[in-house]
Amino acid sequence: MKKLRAVVVGAGWSGEGHTKAFQHYGVEVLAICARKPDIVQKVAAGLGVPEASTDWRKSLLKHKPDIVALTTPAILRTEVIELAVELGCHIISEKPLALTAAEAEHIYNLVKDTGLKHGFAATHLYDPSVFYVRELLTRQKVIGELKAVDVGYPRRIPNDTPSNMVKPWNWMNSLAHGGGALNNALTHRLGMLERMTGMKVVSAVGEARPVVWEAPVVPEIRDFRVWTRKELTLEEASKYEWRVCDAENDFSALFKLARSVSDSENSILVTMRTQPGVPTNTPTGGWYFYGGSGTFVAGGRHILSPLTCYDLNNTAEEFSVPQQFSDSLPRIGDDIQNKWVALVRDFLADIQNRPHEPYLTFQDGWRYQVAIDAIRTSQGWTQLPC
Repeated sequence: MKKLRAVVVGAGWSGEGHTKAFQHYGVEVLAICARKPDIVQKVAAGLGVPEASTDWRKSLLKHKPDIVALTTPAILRTEVIELAVELGCHIISEKPLALTAAEAEHIYNLVKDTGLKHGFAATHLYDPSVFYVRELLTRQKVIGELKAVDVGYPRRIPNDTPSNMVKPWNWMNSLAHGGGALNNALTHRLGMLERMTGMKVVSAVGEARPVVWEAPVVPEIRDFRVWTRKELTLEEASKYEWRVCDAENDFSALFKLARSVSDSENSILVTMRTQPGVPTNTPTGGWYFYGGSGTFVAGGRHILSPLTCYDLNNTAEEFSVPQQFSDSLPRIGDDIQNKWVALVRDFLADIQNRPHEPYLTFQDGWRYQVAIDAIRTSQGWTQLPC
């Protein structure tokens, strides 16, 4: 079988993650591309990639790879995908697929009739607990027929951050860069929701709001992993330029979930929001599935635990994820890395016409962006494309 070759556009956390995933399955990563020469050279050298490029277009034209992985913030999407399609490359894109639903639809239309494979990297649906919850809800039917779902989880900016501390600015604070809770957290949640229920989100409504309105720009903080841990005192922050933050930290949304768009009359209602959570105020949030014969509660956001089923008499039964589900997730790094590897595993299998789990595609990225736009604009119930 022909050895596949890839070019990765983006040298951040996800760029490293996709590169390691490709290399794990024997794909030759020919180049990593990014804007900053020192950053991309360091990342490429550390991963054993021969070319560190500051010109993604030149690298794609030079190598004409089998696969392009697009791992930058969403400010860079359409141009790369247009050239990749022209060159006949399969494509994986990080979330969100685009800055708007219209742009996401354009991107999907670029690939849908080409025969090229396209993967959308909202990867928390690969957690073993998600697969096990799907087993319990859809095959074992531990709560009978699903009637409703409530989901609540904390926002990224916790309530207990000391009042004299601030977080620095990051692309997550900017809508123009693809930031915000909807572009990032919601895409994961919708993928998990659809996988656990075996159903599709067919319409959405809601509202979103920023909590942080400005933040200091610390130039040396480029890695998202560093940003998540970094806080500044007000005295430290006063030494930096401050930038406006317009991306939402909080949102509240309703979704209709159905077997298909044509079956939307038989849909069930899903509520989803950030802090304080529905209906719990626990630190990690939770998922509540209500059925005809009981309630199933999955604690947490991405790794679901504990798992508890309550029957109609409120008798509780605890469940633990069986080893066979844990074994289904590749293990080459931490939790985030392993889920990138799982997506790449299924993506490569599809390219090579081998059996694989279904994975999210650009169609899903477009569908989710329609929901995001509907919530951000509070435009009322909006049907998602099928």
